Amino acid sequence: MTPRMIRMFASCSVAASCVLGSDALAQVTFSEIRVDQPGLDLSEYVELRGPAGTSLAGLFLVVIGDDDFAAPPAQNGRVEAVVALQGSIGASGVFFVAESTYQFGTPDQVAVLNLENPDNVTFLLVSGFTGVDGQFLDTDFNGTLDVTPWTSLADSVALVSTATPDGTTSDFVYSAALVGPVGGSSPAHIWRCSDTSAWNAGVSDPTDPADTAGEANQTCGGGGGGGGTLAFNEIRTKLPGTDINEYVEFTGTPGSSLAGMTYIVLGDRAATAKLPVDYKGFVEMALPLDGAVVPSDGYLLIAEPTTTFVEADFITPPDGLNFEDNSTRRTHLVVRGWTGTVGTDLDANDDCTIDAAPWTEVVCSVVVMGFYATDCSYATDLIPADVTSTGTYSAAHAYRCVPTGEWKVGAFDSLAGGDTPGAPNRSCKAGAVPECGEAGTGLCTVPHANPYCEDVNCCTGVCLVDPLCCTTGWDADCVAQAAITCAASTSSCESGDVRLNEIRADMTGTDTLEFIELSGTPGVALTGLSIVIIGDGTGGSGVVERVRALDGFSIPADGTLLVGNPGVNPDVGNGAGTGGANVNNDWIENSDNITIMLVRGWTGTNPSDLDTNDDGQFDVTPWIEVLDTIALILSPLNPPQGTEYAYGTNRIGPDGTLRPGHIWRCQDTGCWNIGLFDIPANQAAGNETPGTNGQDCEESSCTGDLDLSGSVDASDLTVMLANWGNTGVGDINNDGSVGGSDLTILLASWGACPP
Repeated sequence: MTPRMIRMFASCSVAASCVLGSDALAQVTFSEIRVDQPGLDLSEYVELRGPAGTSLAGLFLVVIGDDDFAAPPAQNGRVEAVVALQGSIGASGVFFVAESTYQFGTPDQVAVLNLENPDNVTFLLVSGFTGVDGQFLDTDFNGTLDVTPWTSLADSVALVSTATPDGTTSDFVYSAALVGPVGGSSPAHIWRCSDTSAWNAGVSDPTDPADTAGEANQTCGGGGGGGGTLAFNEIRTKLPGTDINEYVEFTGTPGSSLAGMTYIVLGDRAATAKLPVDYKGFVEMALPLDGAVVPSDGYLLIAEPTTTFVEADFITPPDGLNFEDNSTRRTHLVVRGWTGTVGTDLDANDDCTIDAAPWTEVVCSVVVMGFYATDCSYATDLIPADVTSTGTYSAAHAYRCVPTGEWKVGAFDSLAGGDTPGAPNRSCKAGAVPECGEAGTGLCTVPHANPYCEDVNCCTGVCLVDPLCCTTGWDADCVAQAAITCAASTSSCESGDVRLNEIRADMTGTDTLEFIELSGTPGVALTGLSIVIIGDGTGGSGVVERVRALDGFSIPADGTLLVGNPGVNPDVGNGAGTGGANVNNDWIENSDNITIMLVRGWTGTNPSDLDTNDDGQFDVTPWIEVLDTIALILSPLNPPQGTEYAYGTNRIGPDGTLRPGHIWRCQDTGCWNIGLFDIPANQAAGNETPGTNGQDCEESSCTGDLDLSGSVDASDLTVMLANWGNTGVGDINNDGSVGGSDLTILLASWGACPP
């Protein structure tokens, strides 16, 4: 499409000289086109839409294609079909023209269409046509129409097999609205959303639900507002590695400007030293959209300047898409007249209702659901949470499937093939995008014909060694590699007089509330003991990152010694010094395997390399005795992928795709459990009890009494939901994960326990 033609078509959409004889006639546009189907093309058609009762007298359908017998570029710009339209648009608001062989009903007009496929073809809706079938309108074959034998142009659209036709290897097209390519070819069927007017590529099967000849088309979830029909259509908020390829895609009326609009995200406020976390109504992002315009294809793609995955229509400033990477709920809004600021609490009383809206209008909105049922939604259009074999997360990728416009969860890995930025979305019939960890892909320990397996960490590790396991099939070689790569993480329940009891190692935002808690017999002296944190450094794996000597301290009367966490008045600071001093709140490394040890007689230095050959075994042991140890695991693979080795057999994690942010120990059994990554407003709901002993885990006298209160009630439900997807408390049926079957058992036991 040449710049001259783009300007010509754009001007004809607004200039008075291009308006047809009446206001009603000027609103007639293309709605749906079929040019191909399996077997003989008996049911080709062209559908228009417009005000009911509008006479079509004076309108012509003109199809521009090529001359099959001319050498390139002389084949371009030939009229392949001309149909003088007759009759009026019916009560349904649509009118369709088809050949006499049409199989699925009665056309409003029967005509010879001669629609070529697969090829680049342009459809024009014009008035006052004076040309002839077979006429060349691009006489110098350069992609610009030199002859325009009509008085006005009402609408146009082109089906393309190549995104940038060059006139030689692919025919030129003569419309700014392009649909295709699909699978390297021009689409067999295209249709327009009845609410947004965005074009979509259909499928070759004419019985597909999106094929609605003679009826109103499907909606695509368009939002309201003067920005036209802008609507969220596809979004990627996170992906493996650094999130440089986040994006959001809108559908809208081609040419619509987003001037005066702002894209905002409502979520949470991270905890600070003075304030607890607040999950409701905080403005996390406010991105002005001035300068963004919906392109001719109806898809507006927005991305950051770092993107390598997509070619965006609107590039944000650096870090313009502040999509927080956790599993809390987020409400995404495009608003007009924004006067607010980032960090403002719009729901001060946390009742899930905006108290004062700093905008004049909501143009479109969608909610990305997450793990926590208590989070708020500030819109009604919902993207479901991503429920996997390892837990429940907010969707990393989501899209409105074609043709129904229903939101579907995509794959965490953008390379899995489900992303379609700037192009028609995946079919609703296609099912889930297979990837590592996807339910139904099969066990990693059993060969199967399809690629991938259900354990996301094992699958990822195996495919790094043998990529065919994630592209061709999970065969015996993949199973054998899994036996080598996928080391099991076990968590011991053994403990002594003094033990590691609870750890907060990470959280959303700045890690201001990290802590390590010990428990033991009150009054036991801790002189000679040290907490040692082992991670990585210039020496590779096994490097000492932090040492906290406990000389002069003893277990307090409450049985717990809290190290760190200034929000709860720690017994011991986490840095050098004594008393409650906290030299460095962010003192435990994030996003890596780490090993936390309680040792006696530490004689080493910080930093020092205890695993000099990086084989996962200590070569230097500068202590007399190890009293307790726990490793927090990001990658359980052997060797670990993207992180360092962990040490010892006592391990816990990963927490889905993350390293656990919080772990806690049952007081009666000594077994470790994964807590919530984020700190809930009611910390006890996440089994987080810094500075005090936690809860027992043995069953009470009745099933479902998780808090041992003597009855099964709302507090037990809170405990279960806080551990959803993990093992430990709430796993009533002992299947290794707290889930729906456990909830069913709990609800069946509701009420007072039997005496």
